[in-house]
Amino acid sequence: MRSQNTQERPDVTLVMAARAGDRQASEQLIRDCLPLVYNIVGRALDGHSDVDDVVQETMMRVLDGLPGLEQPDRFRSWLVAITVRQIRDRWRSGRTGLTVESLEENAQEPGPQADFSDLAILRLALSGQRREAVEATRWLEDEEREVLALWWMESAGELTRGEFSVACGLTPQHAAVRIQRVKERLETARTVVRAVTASPRCPDLATVLTSWDGRPSALWRKRLARHVRACPQCLMNSSDLIPAEGLLAGLALVPAPVGLAGLILARALRAHSAGATVGTGTGTRTASGASRTARTIGRLAVKPAAAAAAGAVTLAAAGVAWYTAAGSHERAAGSHEPAARPAVAAPLSPAASSAPPSPRASVSRTPAPTPTPTVAPATTVAVRFSGRHALRSVDNPGDYVSQSGRLGILGPVGTTSSAVTRQAATFTFVPGLADPRCYSLRDATGRYVRHYAFRIRLDTDDRSAIFRKDTTFCPRPGSTVGSVSLESYNYPGRYLRHRDNLQLWLDPSENTAAYRASRSFVLVAPWT
Repeated sequence: MRSQNTQERPDVTLVMAARAGDRQASEQLIRDCLPLVYNIVGRALDGHSDVDDVVQETMMRVLDGLPGLEQPDRFRSWLVAITVRQIRDRWRSGRTGLTVESLEENAQEPGPQADFSDLAILRLALSGQRREAVEATRWLEDEEREVLALWWMESAGELTRGEFSVACGLTPQHAAVRIQRVKERLETARTVVRAVTASPRCPDLATVLTSWDGRPSALWRKRLARHVRACPQCLMNSSDLIPAEGLLAGLALVPAPVGLAGLILARALRAHSAGATVGTGTGTRTASGASRTARTIGRLAVKPAAAAAAGAVTLAAAGVAWYTAAGSHERAAGSHEPAARPAVAAPLSPAASSAPPSPRASVSRTPAPTPTPTVAPATTVAVRFSGRHALRSVDNPGDYVSQSGRLGILGPVGTTSSAVTRQAATFTFVPGLADPRCYSLRDATGRYVRHYAFRIRLDTDDRSAIFRKDTTFCPRPGSTVGSVSLESYNYPGRYLRHRDNLQLWLDPSENTAAYRASRSFVLVAPWT
């Protein structure tokens, strides 16, 4: 089933014409694609200012890359893949979402910094369980919202499962697993929203909420979900919830801001005009492209986006003012700043008995000499290596398993690093809390490395059975001789690994060399 106001998928003929430089085809392609891109980015980032910026960057890359698209029949998957990469680039850049108002404050109009959930509720006039489902998305983590955004579009009939899988680089089976996981998180969040907004509120829940600041978060979703699952009153309040698929099917897209398409083409005009001055070899071609773009700006700027509802016109004045103010800060089309590295909170210098690694050059990831591995070749995983160690990444040799706040990351550590940085990259291996044949990793403050919603983090022992299982990892052969991989005790087949953004997660095994390297570490002498 397709959403009520969706545009037809661009056919191959239209894509080929736009790729060849046809002005009308390019205009139609932008109008067709913008609503889908806007809604995927909006739900993934849930911050209105960031959404508009990322949508523009995404569409610029689509326009720039269109001439090189070799398979026009796969345009849709290619478009969504670019969108997903831009979303992840925004996370890596360190930009954070806008502040979300308390659930108990129901604004009637979105302010200048209204988040995407507010916009969806207002512009689509959502109420009842559909409104609760949108509010529940605020309780998800970044990566969960990315999957949710794509699954939402699939449920609304805007994407196929094949397009979802190709865009994310997943097999259909793996995509199904990730979707199911996010659906479970969303359903849990919906029960939390129902419990928090209940009137009268459960007295026991009110006690739990005394330290809550009113802002939804994944951490508080997990805390409150524990209460809801054990509370008859809260369970009764959520007993009538309809499965999310039934709420999303046929749901309209949130209309894109008025004039956004015109602004995208205006940026393309500036980029093409600048390119025309580079040299005579390409000047004629880029000038021609700029000329075609210029002729479409006037027409698009006065048209609402293809999916825009009539009520969105009232927001035009505020939108134009924002874009005017933001225009001077736009980056040149196609440019992209390197992603900021996570800040590493970290540890004390390695023991004097081992040769410490030299500091890594800031302009290169070439590894410097590092401490001698203390683990035997991975073929003998029965070897014991209890005690204090640092875990050096196999595919990022200058980086170590470390921590930033409560979250696990892969970060650079060297002899010139601060004592805090070196300490954060040193862990004590103790017999596994759930199985002494495996291991648990404890930091200098007594917190344990664990997985929580498959994100690696550090928590204090709460003496629960689930905590003991979450903190237990079993050693397995790594991708190179002398390296080791850590498999989850309670989720066999999932390993502690770093992702491209250097965050540490518990991910399912994949039979690729890159994946095996990302979950492999060499145990070296402790930094403290």
